[in-house]
Amino acid sequence: MATSAALNTLYRLADYPVLARLAKARTHATRLDGRACRCLYESALPQLDWQTLSAAERALMYALGLEETT
Repeated sequence: MATSAALNTLYRLADYPVLARLAKARTHATRLDGRACRCLYESALPQLDWQTLSAAERALMYALGLEETT
């Protein structure tokens, strides 16, 4: 479950390559809050390969309340 702190924090897209790729078509922002990040990740969950995500990106997804799908 995501904490309100995680959802309200601003995340720099450059630190999360998959997130940056997902956001590229939708925004020119360089930072997004956790709610926006969660929405982007949720929209791509069926296509994401969790094994190829960096540890930092997986940790962010877990902090936002997203779990690995198989």
